[in-house]
Amino acid sequence: MAPHWQMLEAILRPIAYYRRCFFRNSGVVRVRMSPTLPPQQVLISDPSVIKELINEDGGRHITAPGQLNGLLSQVLGKHSIILLAPATHRQRRKLLTPPFHGERLKAYGQLISSLADQSLIDLNVGDVFDAREQMQGITMRVILTAVFGLHEGDAFRQLERSLASSISIRSGPLGSLLLFFPFLRRDLGRWSPGGRIKAADAAIRRLLLEQIASRRRAVERCGEENMSADILSLLLSCKDDEGQGLSDDELHDELLTLLFAGHETTATALTWAFYWIHRNPLVLERLMNELNGLLDHSDPEAIARLPYLSAVVNEVLRIHPVAMLTFPRRIESAITLGGYAFRSGDVVMACIQAVHERPDLYPKPLQFNPERFMNQTYGLHEFLAFGGGSRRCIGAALALYEMKLILAKILLNNQFELTPKSNRWNKPRRRGFTLGPSIPVKLKMVSLRP
Repeated sequence: MAPHWQMLEAILRPIAYYRRCFFRNSGVVRVRMSPTLPPQQVLISDPSVIKELINEDGGRHITAPGQLNGLLSQVLGKHSIILLAPATHRQRRKLLTPPFHGERLKAYGQLISSLADQSLIDLNVGDVFDAREQMQGITMRVILTAVFGLHEGDAFRQLERSLASSISIRSGPLGSLLLFFPFLRRDLGRWSPGGRIKAADAAIRRLLLEQIASRRRAVERCGEENMSADILSLLLSCKDDEGQGLSDDELHDELLTLLFAGHETTATALTWAFYWIHRNPLVLERLMNELNGLLDHSDPEAIARLPYLSAVVNEVLRIHPVAMLTFPRRIESAITLGGYAFRSGDVVMACIQAVHERPDLYPKPLQFNPERFMNQTYGLHEFLAFGGGSRRCIGAALALYEMKLILAKILLNNQFELTPKSNRWNKPRRRGFTLGPSIPVKLKMVSLRP
């Protein structure tokens, strides 16, 4: 297939493209699928090669240059951790890791549970709602509250509207083309796609800088020791080895990364979760038995430890990984990985979708089967829902925690069923950089649980 047709298929029909790449291939294939990467592009679906790739990541032979992720700069800004050079990335990752782990992570448990409990309270028995819209609302509130400490108010609503507008413009087939072909993003007036994106992004930037300035003033008045535990406050207190904190532009881009990556992706995964759980009565029954067996439904940590709930979440992320590829690595000097020879200059990416569909790893991979995660433990080179190696998603633990708590709380409070149109095979389609359901997932409220 000619390179330009490869690129269009990879952009518009990515899963079909990846399946075709590996249909008769042993796990490593040379492609020309991205117009924004150097021409020596290699896709990998062989776990043994991926394992060695992760082990060599950041060494003499293999690097993960942030510049290879330049396509994301149009959404996240050039200072995002995702786009930083390896040495700077390691420093920034060290600064940003604490808010997403340990006791800091647990501190968000009651917040997430409370917001999930408050969701859907306006719905009555018989009402039909769009699962994605509701999940976006919940995850947006989690992010805006956890990251900024915002609880409603003008700033909350303005950020919510501006982010929703930016995501909406970039979500459809046209939005996907806008991401990959810069000339389509030209500002031709306020009603053109380029003009609308420019206006939405400018509004988001203004609102984020206002929040940063306001919080800096609060730090000056009250001191860091009296600041709240939201992520913005924690980022403002971060200092590198030389005692330097993040600039306004760096803070803006990191906050933007958290807002987009931590909101949109989690909402998509939760939407798929409600779809699969309600298409599989035995899964729903086993999950509800586990949830109802909890002695204390108010304990977030107890919920997060439930084995079958964890298996359901992992299976959702396996069958529908939000990201289809790991971040690209560059081969700096010729190397052999898993028996395959790679050349200097090769840009290599593990194909998460293809790995998660390998029948030797996941028998009957197109079936939704949480039991596979009850019976087996998968390595970081086999289950790649959050990427791998030095560029693995920094918010993975928070995303898993959030998904489990939201699913549990909503299912404990409500009983649903899929509408007939939604209870069909739902193929993923591209939503900007990620994938989402092609058919809206609509649920009908059956009853309110006691």
